[in-house]
Amino acid sequence: METYRPQRQPGLDIGSSPVLRRRRVLGLLPSMAVAGLWSSMAHAHSGYPQHPVKLVVPAPPGSSPDVMARQWGERFSKLSGVPVLVENKTGATTIIAAQAVANAPADGYTLLWTFNNTFSINPFVFRKLPYTIEDFVPATQVLAVPFVLLVAPQARWRTLGDLLDDARARPNALNYGSAGMGSGFHVAMARLLNATGTSMTHVPYRDAFIPDLIAGRIDVTFDASTTAIAQVRGGTLRALGVSDPKRLEQLPDVPAIAETVPGYSANSWQGLFAPKGTPNDVVQTLAALSNQIVAAPGFRSQVREYGLLPVGSTPSAFQKFVTEDARDWGRVIRDNRITID
Repeated sequence: METYRPQRQPGLDIGSSPVLRRRRVLGLLPSMAVAGLWSSMAHAHSGYPQHPVKLVVPAPPGSSPDVMARQWGERFSKLSGVPVLVENKTGATTIIAAQAVANAPADGYTLLWTFNNTFSINPFVFRKLPYTIEDFVPATQVLAVPFVLLVAPQARWRTLGDLLDDARARPNALNYGSAGMGSGFHVAMARLLNATGTSMTHVPYRDAFIPDLIAGRIDVTFDASTTAIAQVRGGTLRALGVSDPKRLEQLPDVPAIAETVPGYSANSWQGLFAPKGTPNDVVQTLAALSNQIVAAPGFRSQVREYGLLPVGSTPSAFQKFVTEDARDWGRVIRDNRITID
């Protein structure tokens, strides 16, 4: 567990801080001036926070969620004047971390920084979970995480169209890897196959699957933009498409999958949740401070370098987004009978 211990610095300019851009579906991102005024008023009204905030992250140190949570936590500390303690609780596809926060005091000092598996995938993949979305209050979406569709550089498919044509001609002959049954990469590929009327054989991995893709032992896979961009730029892998409806700034020559498959979108996301019962003024202050971080030009610029998309949202907008996101991913999971006992 790491702790940030800032000195309280009123009016601190966080414009040079690193981190993240994104999805205008939630497009409630205010300007810097409005965001600063909003967060200052909310902070003054609620008095939150007054002591260290624990940020529980269901991913290991060095992973994309961990890195983003720590960078966000550092900036939150500078704005609020209180330390942020990042605690990694890994395992069981975010279930352990989610359960820990669900059982924490509802005072705003234990928060869950998580991604779409927790509420958009797990409830449909697992027959029984120790938590539900009703155990939490969505506070704010911080960013979106596009996926990149990848093949080996020596692969014969030069475009997504080539790959889909081959899959149609040879049902289930091609295979695709993923980070495991019910992972975001698995469900994103199932969504693509459903949308195009094609079929491939799923090869779930418990450990790293990219080395097998590079070696040609699997044909294709999705990976997060945070790790895929460097591989594509370095020539280790070839990108056929991205899951965001628009092309990524960091991969401008790689088409959005939606250019070939209209309407396709399969981004992940990262956001903040508090335990059920957390006072509304605390949740509103948390969201306001977070939105000020996300609105900072330096933060947004750095996030784009990671291939991520900064969002920012109100609690009500994030609640609506999570509900719709779970509906969309859940439909794919049910249609493909993806379950884990």
